[in-house]
Amino acid sequence: MNTVLKIFLFAAFFSAILNASELTSEKIVDKMITAYGGEKNIKKLNSYEQVWNIETKTNDRNGTDNRKVDMPYFLSTELTYPDKKEIRVLIKDYGTKQFTNRKIQAKGPMLDAMKLQLMRLYNPLVLKNNLKDITLVPKKKQYLLSFKNGTVTAEYFVSKKSFLVEKVIGRLKMGSHSMEFLTLYEDYKLRSGVMVHHKEIKYAGSTNTAIMRLKNMKFLKTAAY
Repeated sequence: MNTVLKIFLFAAFFSAILNASELTSEKIVDKMITAYGGEKNIKKLNSYEQVWNIETKTNDRNGTDNRKVDMPYFLSTELTYPDKKEIRVLIKDYGTKQFTNRKIQAKGPMLDAMKLQLMRLYNPLVLKNNLKDITLVPKKKQYLLSFKNGTVTAEYFVSKKSFLVEKVIGRLKMGSHSMEFLTLYEDYKLRSGVMVHHKEIKYAGSTNTAIMRLKNMKFLKTAAY
């Protein structure tokens, strides 16, 4: 074996080792923690309130979403439109939906959908605490972290350049069928030292249901509920 070939094979082997060591869920999440502003700043994303403007794409009735989050178990969304209002509350494995004149307990796929709504907002510290349930799926353009939580799965597509989440796909079962919810995350900006997306583009299946833009945000020192 000549010297040039030996060098080539050694370089290829060394490169493969580097790539293999780079592609681990833990190392990707660690880089995400740095990219989002560091552990101290990311803790601010454990409890917060937001107001979103909703541009509805399936009709002409736009609205607002008042969102309260307390990681990793609580999410409240108050959706207000010109002709209706809906309040969704999830506390761990218990969820409710309240409409204008009635309130129901969310069960089955409805409850799973609410769990996915919270999971898609998980920050890197929450992901780090759940590494045992996260699988790295090889992709060319992004890192894909697949997080299975009981009957639902959230897939986080992480930029290889910025290490910010660019989209999340939530998957749930509906009988013998499966349902997919996609959210794109854009317009990241620093807020009190932590990176926060200011635009969400939502899909149910292949249908673009809404474009949401962040209007106000407040970090909370105590629980949101």
